[in-house]
Amino acid sequence: MSYRLLSQSAGISLLAITVWALVSGLGSVQSGEDVLVFGLLCLAVAGLGGIMFLALRWATSGSAVYWRTRDAKRQVARILTMIICALVVQMAVTAYFDRQGRLGETSAAVFLVIWTLFPAMFLGTRIVQWPSRVLSPSTFQLLIAGAIALGIATVQTSLGFFSAASEAPIQPVSQWPLILGSLVLGAAAEEVVWRVLLLTALLQASGSRFQAVLLSGVGFALMHAPLALMQPVLRADWPMLHFAVNAYAPEFLMQAAVGCFLGVIWLRTGSIMLVVLTHTVLNLGPSLVLGV
Repeated sequence: MSYRLLSQSAGISLLAITVWALVSGLGSVQSGEDVLVFGLLCLAVAGLGGIMFLALRWATSGSAVYWRTRDAKRQVARILTMIICALVVQMAVTAYFDRQGRLGETSAAVFLVIWTLFPAMFLGTRIVQWPSRVLSPSTFQLLIAGAIALGIATVQTSLGFFSAASEAPIQPVSQWPLILGSLVLGAAAEEVVWRVLLLTALLQASGSRFQAVLLSGVGFALMHAPLALMQPVLRADWPMLHFAVNAYAPEFLMQAAVGCFLGVIWLRTGSIMLVVLTHTVLNLGPSLVLGV
């Protein structure tokens, strides 16, 4: 299957999930006023989706390439193999701790260990190649991109912080250094895998900046889906699974959007520090409320 067909399938899938999430909301529509509100919401979502598509098209324009990898098509397959292996092991370990009733206290540590260990193993054995830098952004370009990226991330994390804070108490200040350290390590691990390695290889293999960013963004969201939905499956609780899928659909779309946003930052700057910092800021608000 070509990268173009894959990217088209990914786009159609995102559209289908969006429509499904909206249709699922019809169950709460009970009056004429609700129908009007729901219709306006559908129009707003459609408009926002169109704007995001055009914005992604514009953001992925240009020709500057900051990093390159050798044998890109083979590297894509190897990186995907690494991701699948890491995800399978993470799910197995998570299922074990879930049976022990220790999922909450171990989930962050399991994530950090696995998503640090597997890239280190694949890179150390040279199964996966670290890309080489071929161009550096100007200081002015980096400052502008950094200001825009961190500004958007700060607004997003502030919304998440106040939304989560209305439902749960804020973590004690003494826990903030641990939370921040875990967030930085986790963001660095994910950015190495999804942007530095996979997006760089996809860009060369597909020959399309738009396709590479879209596929890496959707892949980034897909990575989170099994872990978000595995508890009802482990318990064979199918009504809970149906509820979890409905509740997770908007989060999946947000994760895909975040993945594309981070992909654009990497595409436009090639800065590991900036993309890791932006990712950290995006996760910071809810984590200070809900913990790591």
